Amino acid sequence: MQLLVYIKLDAPFTLPINYNHILQSVIYKALSYSADISEFVHNIGFSYGERQYKMFQFSQLKGRYNINQKKITFSEYISFEIRSPENRLIQLLYTSFLEHGILFGEKHYKNVGLELRDYTVEECELQIKMKTPITVYSTDAESKSVYFYAPDEEFFYKKINDNFCRKYLAYCGITPVTAIKIQSIQVSTQDKFVTKYKQSYITGWYGIYKLAGERKYLDFLYQVGLGGKNSQGFGMFELL
Repeated sequence: MQLLVYIKLDAPFTLPINYNHILQSVIYKALSYSADISEFVHNIGFSYGERQYKMFQFSQLKGRYNINQKKITFSEYISFEIRSPENRLIQLLYTSFLEHGILFGEKHYKNVGLELRDYTVEECELQIKMKTPITVYSTDAESKSVYFYAPDEEFFYKKINDNFCRKYLAYCGITPVTAIKIQSIQVSTQDKFVTKYKQSYITGWYGIYKLAGERKYLDFLYQVGLGGKNSQGFGMFELL
């Protein structure tokens, strides 16, 4: 399920250019009005071994803007999208935004435009464009250093499929019968994206890709996102 959020600004609205953690906190704040699901999503999630998945994703902010000194200022409106395979989570966010508005730090927006959608993928082969970058990485067990893979590395695509299998098993309780296949169609160095999330740097990739697999698997990925760090604002795609 998908939730589209629209806020008409009464004055210019400025955020740090690396604002993913702020938008994530907006979602957690909205969920905090429902104690049970807030505790589950924020602290537990859906588990696979030691890994935990929050099972939601969000887009970047859209709107007319300018950037100056590592800050982004929106002038007229901001909009963003949240998706999740967990319909109850989306419904709770809708109700929370409707009743309580949206809190960006100390800025409180009460008049919020909301649209619920229930789009499902019905094809087994898609051409997709990333709305937020895909991030694929490995962490060294001893040094804790993180290596981010690029689309010109074979492991990039293997890691995406491995991540899908873990998330699907964590959420659905069964292992996917077949793998998904993803390949790059139009990806260049200009699609590389580096951002700072709290104290860590994350590398991801925009671009256009071909995605194939069973329809229910592709629909699951449309709702939850490709690759890692979906609940931090990575891996959302749109269909071309």
